[in-house]
Amino acid sequence: MQADLVLEGGGAKGVALAGAIAGLHDAGCSFQRVAGTSVGAIVGALLAAGMPAPELEQRARALDLIDIAPLSRWSRFGPWARKVSVLLERGIYDHTPLRRWLTRELARYGVRTFGDLRIDDPSAHISADRNYRLVVTAADITRGRPVRLPWDAVHYGLDPDELLVADAVAASAALPLAFEPVRLRTAAGQEAVLVDGGLLSRFPIDVFDRTDQQPARWPTVGIKLSCNPASDGFVARYPVTGPLSYLQALLGTAVASWDVRHLDDPAMIDRTVFVDTSDVSTLDFSLPQEVRDDLVDRGRHAARTWLESRPHVHTPV
Repeated sequence: MQADLVLEGGGAKGVALAGAIAGLHDAGCSFQRVAGTSVGAIVGALLAAGMPAPELEQRARALDLIDIAPLSRWSRFGPWARKVSVLLERGIYDHTPLRRWLTRELARYGVRTFGDLRIDDPSAHISADRNYRLVVTAADITRGRPVRLPWDAVHYGLDPDELLVADAVAASAALPLAFEPVRLRTAAGQEAVLVDGGLLSRFPIDVFDRTDQQPARWPTVGIKLSCNPASDGFVARYPVTGPLSYLQALLGTAVASWDVRHLDDPAMIDRTVFVDTSDVSTLDFSLPQEVRDDLVDRGRHAARTWLESRPHVHTPV
């Protein structure tokens, strides 16, 4: 089956995405276009560049996340210094190593800019400004709106083909207060400040949906790093036990609220693979090997369960 793929953000939990992708690949699924937010943008960029699903799974199991997302200079002095790091460096973690690592990995497949990810398929009914294998979401806090790169590069007076994939992914993964934001210089010399796309929507499952009332050429499959809301009953996702947890609950609810509209739609749920990662912290970049393996295995199991309940997805389209 050929499909478009949408990957949710979730920080350290994102290794589970690789397991789910490998499970879908083993069942014969291939992906035409990939959209992702935050860690979903990182995984999606590697997949869109050409990294085979089995290798993606292997890398997810082996990669020590703290190597590409280490504490920033000030944060290394202890918890007290992290407050200073947020003020001076705008984040607790340094994403420079992530950019370098991703640039190197993409270069293995001949990918540097989005121009290297253009699709040449005149029968696909995709407009020229969206004719790319990858789209990542970010939030422009200077304009107060979501950004889809490279699609929205023209709004900044930039050539989308010349936009660096690693820079766009870094912007999508710049979780506020955890990572320094990415500053984008416009053609007019202004500066846009971009942060994690999950600030507005972690799961843009409808990003590839057609708006001309015509049937999709191929389906969209989403992978979400949570359990199916239709089956979990009451679950306290953000337990409130004090002032800090109260603030975290407020932020978590605000971030998730936009995506809830999708999860109220049975059609959206039907095309989503749910991987329950609720017991893993988004910012736990020091996950031990056994936890990384477990998350990847959960992704594989979730994909297999989803496929078994939908035998029709094995039919080519």
